[in-house]
Parts: sequence; structure tokens; C-alpha cells
Amino acid sequence: MPDPDYTDDERRHFFRCMTRIFQMERELGGTMIDAIILRAAAIGRLEDRPMSVSSLATYVSLPRQTVSRRIHRLTKVGMLMTRREGNRTIVHTTEKARRQNEAFVNDAIAETIEFVGRLNNNRPK
Repeated sequence: MPDPDYTDDERRHFFRCMTRIFQMERELGGTMIDAIILRAAAIGRLEDRPMSVSSLATYVSLPRQTVSRRIHRLTKVGMLMTRREGNRTIVHTTEKARRQNEAFVNDAIAETIEFVGRLNNNRPK
């Protein structure tokens, strides 16, 4: 695979996004896996298709038992809630998670729009 020649600005934007993910981990007292599970649950909510534990596990490519343990921990800290639907456990983000996620996403979108705007302005005509 060719080694793309990224600009310092592109690298800086990437690192800024990664830093935001790590900041979320620190706020949760969790890990990258916790952040990924929260994001996946948020996607299900935004698409109006809440995910079950099994579908979340498939979506994030992790064993169901691992995801189940992480969901249990995230439920204890108030970021997720679960409900039974037949033999499935449906996962929802809480209002607390929505508020934190909204701030994170709004900042990330604003930074990305600004970054893409700079890229477009510097593109050869």
C-alpha cells in the first residue's frame, strides 16, 4: 500500500480527534472499548433502531460476553440502560450519555467542517 503524504494539518486534525476519544475514556474511567460501545449504542439511537447486546457485539466485532460485561459497567456509571424485549436485551444511551456525546460530537463536527474548509481552500483549481 502506498504511503500517502499527509500534511501536518491533516495529521494534527487526526490527533485532535484521537485526543477527544481518549478524553471521553478518561471521563468514563473506562477504556477505548467502552467508548466504542457507547458510540455504537448512540448510532442505534440516532437511527431509531436500538441495538441488542448481540447486535452491538456484532457491530463492534467483539465477543458478546465482553460487550455484555462492558454494558453492565456502563449501566452502573449511568451511561447506558437496558430493557428486556422477549429474549433480547436492548441497550439505550442515557440522558447523561446523550449530553456528553452531544458536546463531543458538536465539537468534532465543527472541527471537521473547519478542517475540510481549509482543505478545499488549499486545493489546486
